[in-house]
Amino acid sequence: MTIALASAAPARPGRWARALAPATEALALLAVLVLLWPAFERVADFGEGRGARYAPRGIEVEGLPAPVLPSVCAAVTMRSTLRDALCGTRGAAGGTVPTALPPELQQAVARAARAFGAPVADAQARLDALRLRQHEGVGAVRASADAIAAIEADMQPYLDRYQLQGGDAGAPRPLQCALQWTRAALADGDDAARADALLLLAAALDGRTLPSAAAPLAAPAVSGCAADGAAALAATATLMADARQSLVRARKNEATRALFRSAGSQWGAALLLSYAMLLWSRRARSALLGAGVALGLWSLAAWAARVPWPLAGARAFEPGRAEAAWTSAPAPFVIAFALAGLLLIGAALVRRPAAAAPTATLSSRAGFAGLALATGLGWLLLLELSAHGHALNRYLALYHQGHLWLGMLVFSLLGFGRRPLARALGRALALAGAWRRRSAAWLPPLLAALVLLLGAAVALLVFGLLLKNLRQLTSELGRIWLIVGAAWFFLLRAGPLTRRLAAGDAMDVSLWRYAWPLFFVVGMLVGAMVITRDMGPLLIAAYASGAFVGAAFAMWWQLRGGGSAGAVALALLLFVGWIVAITAALFQAGQVDAVTAARLESLAAPLASTNDQLALVSWFQRAAPPQGYGLGAVPWCGHAPAAQCSGVPAQIHSDYTFTAIVGVFGAAAAWGATLGTALWLHRLIRRHGRVTRGEPRLIALGNGRFAHDGQALLSWLAVGWVVLSLCQLAVTVAGNLAVLPLTGVTFPFVSYGMSSLLVNLGFLALALTVDLPPEARDG
Repeated sequence: MTIALASAAPARPGRWARALAPATEALALLAVLVLLWPAFERVADFGEGRGARYAPRGIEVEGLPAPVLPSVCAAVTMRSTLRDALCGTRGAAGGTVPTALPPELQQAVARAARAFGAPVADAQARLDALRLRQHEGVGAVRASADAIAAIEADMQPYLDRYQLQGGDAGAPRPLQCALQWTRAALADGDDAARADALLLLAAALDGRTLPSAAAPLAAPAVSGCAADGAAALAATATLMADARQSLVRARKNEATRALFRSAGSQWGAALLLSYAMLLWSRRARSALLGAGVALGLWSLAAWAARVPWPLAGARAFEPGRAEAAWTSAPAPFVIAFALAGLLLIGAALVRRPAAAAPTATLSSRAGFAGLALATGLGWLLLLELSAHGHALNRYLALYHQGHLWLGMLVFSLLGFGRRPLARALGRALALAGAWRRRSAAWLPPLLAALVLLLGAAVALLVFGLLLKNLRQLTSELGRIWLIVGAAWFFLLRAGPLTRRLAAGDAMDVSLWRYAWPLFFVVGMLVGAMVITRDMGPLLIAAYASGAFVGAAFAMWWQLRGGGSAGAVALALLLFVGWIVAITAALFQAGQVDAVTAARLESLAAPLASTNDQLALVSWFQRAAPPQGYGLGAVPWCGHAPAAQCSGVPAQIHSDYTFTAIVGVFGAAAAWGATLGTALWLHRLIRRHGRVTRGEPRLIALGNGRFAHDGQALLSWLAVGWVVLSLCQLAVTVAGNLAVLPLTGVTFPFVSYGMSSLLVNLGFLALALTVDLPPEARDG
């Protein structure tokens, strides 16, 4: 594809083909919606999930105080022995430790007591009203008695759970004991002891696990309490953490039950909105106006569907609408996106109207339908795994709702901003190239190379220090780096004009001089992945680099006078040899990395290895019936009790997506999804070679103005992304089939993972639309 894009001449598609293409695209999307809708109807019957994991868990505590540890850390003297464990660098430099409880802690204790006591007071009021009605003979006596018994049955687990028997003002007994111990420590201790006591009480109120060093400091017994201070503080911390998380879990359970009922309609509505934005982006003259409208519409969608904010954290839950009622106020992130959209719309209206945009069309009739099929299949798998798989993964579908919303928003924004992005990226890369050429003119070649290597080493060191433990982020950043770097290399090296200009001194161009920028890009990626120990993307990049290097070698061969057929043959030969060499190196040198060594051991002896995931996955694939178990009937956990899951690995939603498809829909469906994804990716870039020569050129904007055409760079970006996605697809399927050691890479568009989904949707937005060359425009 790379050689084809570099040598193709822009062609004019037929008039009838251009007229019928949008209709064909819409019909393909409609076919996918009809195909998957019955599956979403089955999801609507999931109810409370396996073992009633989403069932209401009784009375929840609302109105707990906000965290108080940060404010206490800021006020307490640095003489506390626990400041490093609880405060880090937030402690104050000095000051006097109070001998009484500070106001913020008093208010927090009082608010906690009211929060725990409110359900008790409410239940008592209802009981008194029912008993009064029963005493006065109002209504049915039996009905009143049943209502009283139901309230008492609900309240007793709540009283036991939070140890409220015998407490005054509704405060749990551990909190009362911890408060007594703190007051005693403030009255009798020195400055360090008082500071420790305040920090420990604040941490317990926040639900923080207390450090081990706190046990001997809080060991003295508390008057009137069975436990000492350390036990009371630990029990308070556990109790407060449970109360805080129980409310969040209750809201997540409610949202997940609602999601099962509405997942199909939400998926369909998101696709239709994205498709409408895509159609508009192909005709829009103002990218700012389109982006502003997209932000506004997707903000409205987040409010209407109560989409959770995907960046809120793993345990947090911030829906787009706080409550299920339609009168509920929108979340802060919804308001922020809506305001940003209004600002962009205002900026677009006050700007001078843009010149006529280039005529744009779709790159593939099956492009958007393929996206719909992949995202629908992925969400069905996550809904199934959330409801019936590992209990730890029970909220994956709820989180993916936010991921899909954010991904579709990025898709819409880049659909409108593809041309400005291409111009900005091309300008930035051109400036970087000009700076490098000026530096090379000032410095001797050897010194220039040393400066470049030193700068690369510093950049890698900074990258590794900042992002060492963020593998999901580093893998996607590395992928973007390789795609952009390869696209820029081929843009400047692969065009017919470039080859003609270099034909005069072609015999003097060495392979190293011709391809060193590509080797630099690949080397930087390898260094970054080694520093961050992100070996999965490193394997993908290593395989994809073979395609890029083979294409560069073929173009260099043509530059030196070789024929096209020989260049293609050499490129294929080099690519196959590269794949074989990388695979051999993986098996020979993989023991250097502990994770890779464990995966290799699992591949070589799956039953004897300490990691038995591959053995479980292989067995599950063989045990699954040819047509799959079907939604709601997959034995993900075997015959384990509801609270356990000893079946497939917990990473079934990401690393083992191919196996998950086998389990739900059968082996034929899994292979169909794999081969269909590969064919779909190829179809996305097949037309790019027909609309661009793959080299920079100028286009007339009118009024004597010219600008760089960004389609060539966008096409190279699409080609690079497709090459990496195909390699990623091949590696993840080979890992599921025990051909290669699994490296933690996802199935494109289907597996769970926000970073991967966002990057893929962003590049898909750049690939789905192509600008026709001037000679292909009407009029």
